[in-house]
Amino acid sequence: MSKIFNVRLPNAATQGYSPEQFDQLVRSLEQVIFQLNNTYTPIVSDNIAAAGSWFSGGGGSAGGGFAGTTRGFQPSTGILLPYAMLMSEEDQANIGTTSENFITFDSPIFEYGIEVQSHEAVFTGEIDDGSGLAGTVLDVTVVTSGTILTGMTISGTGVTAGTRIVAQVSGTTGGVGIYTVDTSQLVASTTINGSRASKIQFDYPGQYLVNFRVQASNQDNAVGELEIWTKNAGVNYPLSNTRFDLLARKSASIWSHTVPAISGIFTVNDATTEYLEIAWWSDRAGAFLEYYPAGTSPTRPAIASVIMTLAFISAEMY
Repeated sequence: MSKIFNVRLPNAATQGYSPEQFDQLVRSLEQVIFQLNNTYTPIVSDNIAAAGSWFSGGGGSAGGGFAGTTRGFQPSTGILLPYAMLMSEEDQANIGTTSENFITFDSPIFEYGIEVQSHEAVFTGEIDDGSGLAGTVLDVTVVTSGTILTGMTISGTGVTAGTRIVAQVSGTTGGVGIYTVDTSQLVASTTINGSRASKIQFDYPGQYLVNFRVQASNQDNAVGELEIWTKNAGVNYPLSNTRFDLLARKSASIWSHTVPAISGIFTVNDATTEYLEIAWWSDRAGAFLEYYPAGTSPTRPAIASVIMTLAFISAEMY
Protein backbone atom coordinates (compact mmCIF):
# COMPACT_ATOMS: atom_id res chain seq x y z
CA MET A 1 0.00 0.00 0.00
CA SER A 2 1.35 3.42 -0.94
CA LYS A 3 1.03 6.71 0.94
CA ILE A 4 -2.40 8.34 1.08
CA PHE A 5 -2.24 11.96 -0.05
CA ASN A 6 -4.00 14.61 2.00
CA VAL A 7 -7.50 15.40 0.84
CA ARG A 8 -9.51 18.54 1.43
CA LEU A 9 -11.70 18.25 4.51
CA PRO A 10 -14.46 20.70 5.51
CA ASN A 11 -13.45 23.70 7.59
CA ALA A 12 -14.31 23.45 11.27
CA ALA A 13 -17.68 24.94 12.12
CA THR A 14 -18.62 26.67 15.37
CA GLN A 15 -22.19 25.49 15.02
CA GLY A 16 -23.87 23.08 12.58
CA TYR A 17 -22.30 22.05 9.26
CA SER A 18 -23.96 23.15 6.08
CA PRO A 19 -25.13 20.67 3.41
CA GLU A 20 -22.22 21.82 1.26
CA GLN A 21 -19.72 20.92 4.02
CA PHE A 22 -21.28 17.45 4.43
CA ASP A 23 -21.03 16.92 0.69
CA GLN A 24 -17.35 17.95 0.82
CA LEU A 25 -16.74 15.42 3.64
CA VAL A 26 -18.40 12.61 1.66
CA ARG A 27 -16.28 13.45 -1.41
CA SER A 28 -13.13 13.43 0.77
CA LEU A 29 -13.94 9.99 2.24
CA GLU A 30 -14.64 8.60 -1.22
CA GLN A 31 -11.20 9.78 -2.33
CA VAL A 32 -9.50 8.09 0.64
CA ILE A 33 -11.31 4.79 -0.03
CA PHE A 34 -10.46 5.04 -3.72
CA GLN A 35 -6.74 5.42 -2.91
CA LEU A 36 -6.87 2.48 -0.48
CA ASN A 37 -8.53 0.18 -2.98
CA ASN A 38 -6.18 1.09 -5.81
CA THR A 39 -2.83 1.12 -4.03
CA TYR A 40 -3.09 -2.01 -1.82
CA THR A 41 -0.75 -4.82 -2.86
CA PRO A 42 -0.85 -8.11 -0.87
CA ILE A 43 2.46 -9.58 0.26
CA VAL A 44 2.39 -13.05 -1.30
CA SER A 45 4.87 -14.59 1.11
CA ASP A 46 2.81 -13.38 4.08
CA ASN A 47 -0.33 -14.84 2.53
CA ILE A 48 1.29 -18.25 2.10
CA ALA A 49 2.72 -18.19 5.62
CA ALA A 50 -0.62 -17.21 7.13
CA ALA A 51 -2.49 -19.88 5.20
CA GLY A 52 0.12 -22.48 6.13
CA SER A 53 -0.11 -21.59 9.80
CA TRP A 54 -3.75 -22.66 9.73
CA PHE A 55 -2.55 -26.26 9.59
CA SER A 56 0.93 -25.99 11.06
CA GLY A 57 1.94 -26.73 14.61
CA GLY A 58 -0.33 -28.21 17.21
CA GLY A 59 -2.60 -27.14 20.00
CA GLY A 60 -6.00 -25.57 19.84
CA SER A 61 -9.26 -27.41 20.27
CA ALA A 62 -8.52 -29.36 17.10
CA GLY A 63 -6.21 -31.54 19.15
CA GLY A 64 -3.11 -31.08 17.02
CA GLY A 65 -2.22 -30.08 13.48
CA PHE A 66 -4.07 -26.75 13.72
CA ALA A 67 -3.19 -23.42 15.30
CA GLY A 68 -6.14 -22.88 17.61
CA THR A 69 -6.01 -19.09 17.42
CA THR A 70 -6.22 -18.93 13.64
CA ARG A 71 -8.82 -21.59 12.87
CA GLY A 72 -11.73 -20.32 10.87
CA PHE A 73 -12.49 -18.65 7.58
CA GLN A 74 -9.67 -16.45 6.27
CA PRO A 75 -10.85 -14.69 3.11
CA SER A 76 -7.79 -12.45 2.84
CA THR A 77 -5.21 -15.22 2.84
CA GLY A 78 -7.08 -18.36 1.84
CA ILE A 79 -7.05 -21.68 3.64
CA LEU A 80 -4.99 -24.75 2.79
CA LEU A 81 -7.53 -27.56 3.14
CA PRO A 82 -6.39 -31.20 2.83
CA TYR A 83 -7.79 -32.92 -0.24
CA ALA A 84 -7.06 -35.85 -2.55
CA MET A 85 -8.30 -37.55 -5.71
CA LEU A 86 -7.26 -41.18 -6.05
CA MET A 87 -7.76 -43.71 -8.85
CA SER A 88 -6.89 -47.23 -9.92
CA GLU A 89 -5.89 -48.18 -13.45
CA GLU A 90 -5.99 -51.92 -12.96
CA ASP A 91 -8.52 -54.73 -12.58
CA GLN A 92 -9.04 -55.79 -8.96
CA ALA A 93 -10.12 -59.41 -8.75
CA ASN A 94 -12.15 -61.13 -6.05
CA ILE A 95 -9.67 -63.20 -4.05
CA GLY A 96 -12.43 -65.51 -2.82
CA THR A 97 -16.12 -65.71 -1.95
CA THR A 98 -15.26 -66.05 1.74
CA SER A 99 -12.45 -63.49 1.68
CA GLU A 100 -12.25 -59.78 2.36
CA ASN A 101 -10.94 -57.71 -0.56
CA PHE A 102 -9.27 -54.32 -0.19
CA ILE A 103 -9.43 -51.56 -2.77
CA THR A 104 -5.96 -50.42 -3.84
CA PHE A 105 -4.87 -47.25 -5.61
CA ASP A 106 -2.11 -46.86 -8.18
CA SER A 107 -2.89 -43.44 -9.71
CA PRO A 108 -3.12 -40.51 -7.28
CA ILE A 109 -4.30 -37.52 -9.33
CA PHE A 110 -3.46 -35.10 -6.52
CA GLU A 111 -2.71 -35.44 -2.81
CA TYR A 112 -2.41 -32.68 -0.23
CA GLY A 113 -2.53 -33.61 3.43
CA ILE A 114 -4.07 -36.96 2.45
CA GLU A 115 -1.91 -39.69 0.93
CA VAL A 116 -2.07 -43.32 -0.19
CA GLN A 117 0.36 -45.52 1.70
CA SER A 118 1.14 -49.22 1.49
CA HIS A 119 1.23 -52.08 3.94
CA GLU A 120 4.65 -53.63 3.41
CA ALA A 121 6.19 -56.94 4.51
CA VAL A 122 9.43 -58.76 3.81
CA PHE A 123 9.64 -62.47 4.50
CA THR A 124 11.18 -65.78 3.46
CA GLY A 125 8.96 -68.38 1.87
CA GLU A 126 8.38 -70.97 -0.82
CA ILE A 127 5.39 -71.78 -3.02
CA ASP A 128 4.29 -75.26 -4.10
CA ASP A 129 1.42 -77.68 -3.60
CA GLY A 130 2.67 -78.78 -0.20
CA SER A 131 4.57 -81.74 -1.65
CA GLY A 132 7.14 -80.16 -3.94
CA LEU A 133 5.04 -79.64 -7.10
CA ALA A 134 3.53 -76.45 -8.49
CA GLY A 135 0.66 -75.20 -6.37
CA THR A 136 -0.80 -72.29 -4.39
CA VAL A 137 0.60 -73.02 -0.93
CA LEU A 138 2.89 -70.29 0.42
CA ASP A 139 4.98 -71.53 3.34
CA VAL A 140 6.46 -68.57 5.24
CA THR A 141 9.38 -69.54 7.50
CA VAL A 142 10.77 -66.13 8.50
CA VAL A 143 9.21 -62.63 8.66
CA THR A 144 11.90 -59.97 8.41
CA SER A 145 9.65 -56.92 8.66
CA GLY A 146 6.01 -55.88 8.55
CA THR A 147 2.82 -57.94 8.75
CA ILE A 148 1.64 -60.30 6.01
CA LEU A 149 -1.91 -59.43 4.91
CA THR A 150 -4.46 -60.89 2.52
CA GLY A 151 -4.63 -59.00 -0.74
CA MET A 152 -0.91 -58.26 -0.75
CA THR A 153 0.77 -58.50 -4.14
CA ILE A 154 4.01 -60.41 -3.72
CA SER A 155 7.26 -60.33 -5.67
CA GLY A 156 10.57 -62.14 -5.50
CA THR A 157 12.87 -64.48 -7.44
CA GLY A 158 10.72 -66.88 -9.46
CA VAL A 159 7.38 -65.46 -8.21
CA THR A 160 4.80 -64.96 -10.98
CA ALA A 161 4.12 -61.24 -11.50
CA GLY A 162 0.84 -60.10 -9.97
CA THR A 163 0.51 -63.01 -7.51
CA ARG A 164 -1.64 -62.10 -4.50
CA ILE A 165 -2.12 -63.63 -1.07
CA VAL A 166 -5.67 -64.97 -0.76
CA ALA A 167 -5.84 -66.24 2.82
CA GLN A 168 -3.85 -67.44 5.81
CA VAL A 169 -4.40 -71.11 6.60
CA SER A 170 -2.37 -71.54 9.78
CA GLY A 171 0.38 -70.08 11.93
CA THR A 172 0.87 -66.76 13.69
CA THR A 173 -1.54 -64.15 12.34
CA GLY A 174 0.37 -62.07 9.79
CA GLY A 175 3.57 -63.94 10.56
CA VAL A 176 5.19 -67.34 10.12
CA GLY A 177 2.69 -69.86 8.77
CA ILE A 178 0.89 -71.26 5.74
CA TYR A 179 -0.88 -69.00 3.24
CA THR A 180 -2.76 -69.47 -0.01
CA VAL A 181 -1.93 -67.48 -3.17
CA ASP A 182 -4.09 -67.00 -6.25
CA THR A 183 -1.63 -68.31 -8.86
CA SER A 184 -0.26 -71.85 -9.07
CA GLN A 185 3.55 -71.93 -9.33
CA LEU A 186 6.69 -73.58 -7.99
CA VAL A 187 9.05 -71.23 -6.15
CA ALA A 188 12.04 -72.36 -4.08
CA SER A 189 12.66 -70.68 -0.73
CA THR A 190 13.48 -67.03 -1.38
CA THR A 191 13.06 -63.51 -0.04
CA ILE A 192 9.58 -62.22 -0.88
CA ASN A 193 8.21 -58.67 -0.69
CA GLY A 194 4.52 -58.08 -0.05
CA SER A 195 2.72 -54.80 -0.69
CA ARG A 196 -0.88 -53.54 -0.56
CA ALA A 197 -1.48 -49.86 -1.43
CA SER A 198 -4.80 -49.58 0.40
CA LYS A 199 -4.06 -47.24 3.32
CA ILE A 200 -5.36 -43.68 3.10
CA GLN A 201 -3.45 -41.64 5.66
CA PHE A 202 -4.50 -38.21 6.94
CA ASP A 203 -1.97 -35.64 8.11
CA TYR A 204 -4.44 -33.90 10.43
CA PRO A 205 -7.34 -34.91 12.69
CA GLY A 206 -10.83 -33.80 11.80
CA GLN A 207 -13.89 -34.67 9.74
CA TYR A 208 -13.44 -35.63 6.08
CA LEU A 209 -15.98 -35.95 3.29
CA VAL A 210 -15.33 -39.16 1.34
CA ASN A 211 -16.86 -39.93 -2.06
CA PHE A 212 -16.00 -42.93 -4.20
CA ARG A 213 -17.35 -45.08 -6.98
CA VAL A 214 -16.25 -48.45 -8.35
CA GLN A 215 -16.97 -50.15 -11.65
CA ALA A 216 -18.03 -53.62 -10.53
CA SER A 217 -18.25 -56.33 -13.17
CA ASN A 218 -19.50 -59.92 -13.08
CA GLN A 219 -18.01 -62.65 -15.28
CA ASP A 220 -20.28 -65.35 -13.85
CA ASN A 221 -23.46 -66.41 -15.62
CA ALA A 222 -25.47 -65.90 -12.42
CA VAL A 223 -26.70 -62.97 -10.38
CA GLY A 224 -24.81 -62.12 -7.21
CA GLU A 225 -24.18 -59.69 -4.38
CA LEU A 226 -21.51 -57.09 -3.78
CA GLU A 227 -20.90 -55.41 -0.42
CA ILE A 228 -18.60 -52.44 0.22
CA TRP A 229 -17.65 -50.99 3.59
CA THR A 230 -14.99 -48.89 5.30
CA LYS A 231 -12.40 -49.72 7.93
CA ASN A 232 -10.50 -47.50 10.36
CA ALA A 233 -7.01 -48.79 11.17
CA GLY A 234 -8.10 -52.31 10.24
CA VAL A 235 -11.36 -52.25 12.24
CA ASN A 236 -14.76 -52.24 10.52
CA TYR A 237 -16.36 -48.77 10.60
CA PRO A 238 -19.83 -49.09 12.24
CA LEU A 239 -22.84 -49.13 9.90
CA SER A 240 -20.68 -48.40 6.86
CA ASN A 241 -21.64 -51.44 4.74
CA THR A 242 -23.75 -51.18 1.57
CA ARG A 243 -25.06 -54.06 -0.59
CA PHE A 244 -25.50 -53.96 -4.36
CA ASP A 245 -26.92 -56.41 -6.88
CA LEU A 246 -24.66 -57.91 -9.54
CA LEU A 247 -26.38 -58.91 -12.77
CA ALA A 248 -25.37 -62.07 -14.61
CA ARG A 249 -22.93 -61.58 -17.48
CA LYS A 250 -24.37 -60.51 -20.85
CA SER A 251 -22.53 -63.24 -22.76
CA ALA A 252 -19.48 -65.49 -22.47
CA SER A 253 -17.24 -62.55 -23.38
CA ILE A 254 -19.24 -59.51 -22.28
CA TRP A 255 -19.65 -58.88 -18.56
CA SER A 256 -22.36 -57.08 -16.66
CA HIS A 257 -21.56 -53.78 -14.97
CA THR A 258 -22.75 -52.05 -11.82
CA VAL A 259 -21.38 -48.70 -10.61
CA PRO A 260 -21.82 -48.35 -6.83
CA ALA A 261 -21.29 -44.78 -5.61
CA ILE A 262 -20.93 -44.09 -1.89
CA SER A 263 -20.34 -40.98 0.20
CA GLY A 264 -19.87 -40.42 3.92
CA ILE A 265 -17.95 -38.61 6.62
CA PHE A 266 -14.83 -40.21 8.07
CA THR A 267 -13.62 -39.05 11.49
CA VAL A 268 -9.91 -38.94 12.32
CA ASN A 269 -9.20 -38.47 16.01
CA ASP A 270 -5.52 -39.46 15.96
CA ALA A 271 -3.77 -38.95 12.63
CA THR A 272 -0.72 -40.90 13.83
CA THR A 273 -2.59 -44.20 14.21
CA GLU A 274 -5.82 -43.99 12.20
CA TYR A 275 -6.23 -44.58 8.48
CA LEU A 276 -9.04 -45.34 6.05
CA GLU A 277 -9.42 -48.48 3.93
CA ILE A 278 -12.25 -49.64 1.67
CA ALA A 279 -13.10 -53.34 1.80
CA TRP A 280 -15.46 -55.33 -0.41
CA TRP A 281 -16.89 -58.83 -0.73
CA SER A 282 -18.91 -60.73 -3.32
CA ASP A 283 -20.52 -64.15 -3.42
CA ARG A 284 -19.53 -64.46 -7.11
CA ALA A 285 -16.01 -65.70 -7.85
CA GLY A 286 -16.17 -63.85 -11.15
CA ALA A 287 -16.85 -60.47 -9.56
CA PHE A 288 -14.10 -57.88 -9.97
CA LEU A 289 -13.51 -54.15 -10.18
CA GLU A 290 -12.82 -53.43 -13.84
CA TYR A 291 -10.47 -50.97 -15.49
CA TYR A 292 -11.55 -50.22 -19.04
CA PRO A 293 -9.03 -48.79 -21.56
CA ALA A 294 -9.64 -45.73 -23.70
CA GLY A 295 -12.04 -46.16 -26.60
CA THR A 296 -12.22 -45.06 -30.19
CA SER A 297 -14.97 -44.01 -32.63
CA PRO A 298 -15.50 -41.69 -30.88
CA THR A 299 -12.31 -41.12 -28.92
CA ARG A 300 -13.14 -41.42 -25.23
CA PRO A 301 -11.11 -41.68 -22.02
CA ALA A 302 -10.32 -44.81 -20.07
CA ILE A 303 -12.55 -45.86 -17.18
CA ALA A 304 -10.85 -46.20 -13.80
CA SER A 305 -11.85 -49.22 -11.74
CA VAL A 306 -11.99 -46.94 -8.68
CA ILE A 307 -12.27 -43.17 -8.25
CA MET A 308 -12.17 -41.57 -4.80
CA THR A 309 -12.20 -37.95 -3.67
CA LEU A 310 -11.56 -36.81 -0.11
CA ALA A 311 -11.79 -33.31 1.40
CA PHE A 312 -11.39 -31.84 4.86
CA ILE A 313 -14.65 -30.28 6.12
CA SER A 314 -14.17 -29.58 9.84
CA ALA A 315 -11.67 -29.70 12.67
CA GLU A 316 -14.46 -30.18 15.19
CA MET A 317 -15.28 -33.72 16.27
CA TYR A 318 -18.33 -34.81 18.22
